[in-house]
Amino acid sequence: MSTEATKTEVGSYFIANYPPFSQWSGDGLPELEQALASAPRDVPLGLYLHIPFCRKRCKFCYFRVYTDMNAQAVETYCKALEHEIELVSKQPVMGGRPFRFVYFGGGTPSFLSARQLTSLVDRLRKHVNWDKAEEVTFECEPGTLSQPKVQTLKELGVTRLSLGIENFSDAILEENGRAHLSGEVYKSWQWIQDAGFPNVNIDLISGMVGETSDNWKENIKKTIDLSPDSVTIYQMELPFNTVYSKDILGNQVETPVADWPTKRAWLNYAYDELLAAGYHVSSAYTVVKDPHKVNFSYRDNL
Repeated sequence: MSTEATKTEVGSYFIANYPPFSQWSGDGLPELEQALASAPRDVPLGLYLHIPFCRKRCKFCYFRVYTDMNAQAVETYCKALEHEIELVSKQPVMGGRPFRFVYFGGGTPSFLSARQLTSLVDRLRKHVNWDKAEEVTFECEPGTLSQPKVQTLKELGVTRLSLGIENFSDAILEENGRAHLSGEVYKSWQWIQDAGFPNVNIDLISGMVGETSDNWKENIKKTIDLSPDSVTIYQMELPFNTVYSKDILGNQVETPVADWPTKRAWLNYAYDELLAAGYHVSSAYTVVKDPHKVNFSYRDNL
């Protein structure tokens, strides 16, 4: 295989929804209404809530996120989210169906304060009910957490917390534009453990800029030491809209992202170490401690 075929190159678009926003128009409303009216009602129902705010935009991020948002902007978004849920809840296809799962994704859902989170959930619950959900997942960035906020998440019914660590090296976190440092990981981890969530996941990224084999091995060792319920490992990609991609294309910068064989070798190493530590393969990018538990309802039902 040639070098060009194995290199991590800029390419592909990330489509947050289908059809993409660029294809939406008022002309499509009748077709949308017809689809909702004819949708099957005997399949699991899930709720994904996108919270598009972050303290910083990571240099590898390709999601729809916004930084430097003030409290009023957050409130405006939360009101719009509630209104959308209200409109959807009145559609016949909903029919009072219970949710199998709820997923707070982002962005950074934990960007919201404990008060904002409580207010948002209270407003959403006026229109939908997820008391019977087998899983309520909430994504967190370590530096946005506090002991009271973690306790609030537990009280709001979150059953699966996903902590975006990505790497334990401060130098690599800073180089890749992450908002948190390793010290915040360990502080938040203690609060999470004290709160007693049924399922806690750690995210890592294989192939971040500046990552080495020694660093990757240390990441896996520290992950095993924390002993989370599940570990999710993503491989670094470069869609067109990341900071790194724009540098590469516009400024002809040669960003040192590991090639695909290296990233896959690191993933294989991680799996070998995690399985030796008692974990079990759950998917191509996830291992879990106990495969008999509900570990990722959102993924499985999608």
